[in-house]
Amino acid sequence: MAEGVYSNGLPHPPLTLRLRVAIELTVLAVATTLLLIFLPRHMHNTVVYASLALVGLGLVGFTARETKERIWGPPESPEFDRIRRCALGMTALTVPPVFLFLLLGLAARYWDLWLPAGACSMFSLHFLIALVLYPVWALLQQTLFQFYLLGRLRALLPFASPLFLSILNGVFYGLVHVPNWPVALVTIIGGTFWSYSYHRDRYVLPIALSHAALASTFYYWILGKDLVAEMAQRFGQ
Repeated sequence: MAEGVYSNGLPHPPLTLRLRVAIELTVLAVATTLLLIFLPRHMHNTVVYASLALVGLGLVGFTARETKERIWGPPESPEFDRIRRCALGMTALTVPPVFLFLLLGLAARYWDLWLPAGACSMFSLHFLIALVLYPVWALLQQTLFQFYLLGRLRALLPFASPLFLSILNGVFYGLVHVPNWPVALVTIIGGTFWSYSYHRDRYVLPIALSHAALASTFYYWILGKDLVAEMAQRFGQ
C-alpha cells in the first residue's frame, strides 16, 4: 500500500518498490566505494569511469519507463514554464561563478599564486575543445545522478523535502570525485543546485550545459589542468 501522495498526485511507492530501491542503492554505494578505494589513482576520472558510466546509462535506459511512471510521475508545471525556469536558473547559477573563475584564474597567473608549474593557459584550442565535448560527458552524468539517483532517493524517502533530497544527492555526487577534494567540494555545491532544478523542472540539458561550463572553466582556469591533453595522453598509453 502507498503511504501518501506526492505534490504532483503520484502515490508514494509501495513498500516492495522502496525495498528494491534500498537494495539497489546499497549495492551501488558499495561498488562505488570499492572502486574508489582499489582503482589505481592514475585511472580516476578516465576511460574506466566513462565505461562504467555508459554501463550505468544502459541500466537507466532499461528501467527508464518505470522510473518515469512509478518514481517521478507527471511534472507539476506546463512544459514552457519549466523550460524557461530551468534555463534562467542555470544561467543565474553558471554565469557568476564562471566570471569569478575568470578573475581568479587571471589573478593566479599574474601573481603566480596556487597554480602548479606548467599550468595550462586559460584560453587555448584545447580549452575550446573541452567546451564543445564536455556537454556530452556532463549530460551522461546528469542523467545518472538526476533522473536515476535523485529519483530513487525520492522514492526511498517520499516524505523528504526537495531541498533535503537535493543536498543529499549533491553530497553523493561530490563524493564520487574523491580524493580530488577541490573538485569534490565544488561538485557538492553545484550538484545540490542541479538536483533542486531537476526535481522542480525535470530538464537535464540546461543542467548539463551548466555543468560543462563550470567544470571546463574550473579545471582550466582555477586548477590549470588541460583535460584534453591529459585524456589524449592516457588514450595513447
